[in-house]
Amino acid sequence: MKNVTVTMSEALLQRARVAAARDGKSLSKFVAEAVEQRVGRPMTQLEAIERFLAGPPLHLLDENGKAPTRDQLYDDE
Repeated sequence: MKNVTVTMSEALLQRARVAAARDGKSLSKFVAEAVEQRVGRPMTQLEAIERFLAGPPLHLLDENGKAPTRDQLYDDE
């Protein structure tokens, strides 16, 4: 874990302290969770694969259901 310095107004700091206390958390944990919600967390390898596979299908087949040949893919016409 790394320490960071965050600058905010006194009013915002008071509201953050109250919110953290209401949630039963330290101010540090409260702020860290707020940042994680905003930027997200890293995906695991399995999550990344599932996200990729759930994405839009790749339309590689032609109207006859055939995949292009290597020559067709790399044709520099």
